[in-house]
Amino acid sequence: MYTWHEIFRDKIIIMYHNIVILENIRSAYNVWNIIRTADSLWWEVRIVWYTPSPVDNPKVCKTSLWAENTVWLRQFDFTIDAIKEAREMWLEIIAAELTENSISLWEYVCKLGNWIVVIFGNEVDWVMEKTLKEVDAVVEIPMQWIKESMNVGQSTAIFMRELRKRK
Repeated sequence: MYTWHEIFRDKIIIMYHNIVILENIRSAYNVWNIIRTADSLWWEVRIVWYTPSPVDNPKVCKTSLWAENTVWLRQFDFTIDAIKEAREMWLEIIAAELTENSISLWEYVCKLGNWIVVIFGNEVDWVMEKTLKEVDAVVEIPMQWIKESMNVGQSTAIFMRELRKRK
């Protein structure tokens, strides 16, 4: 039996190349949420470090409702390996993070023709410092009230939708 990827491989290569990298996401439920969102907005997903994977964690498969079969998923041991893959594809790489020098998602302009990689970290430790040194830009969702962060599932959905609609 062929997978969806094998049947439509040529079309996927042409249409994809918006990628989210999930670095150390702790919750399988956040991962399935992101995979389902990626499926609906036509993004690829890279899973790194201890992020739950559909391969290892049945909760991800059960709750993603088989979206793990329709999203181009790859798993890496280290974030730098996923970044190297993206660099080989000439993609711009940004981190979704709030730092002193981060720029607003609403003001961010992709320099490489809108083909982009967005790295998301977990809600406690954020994107790792060594990863931040490897990205082209650090981009934040401007907060309107008291909280300075959001759930990674919602943040990912906002980034994917906002960057997709710019195409």
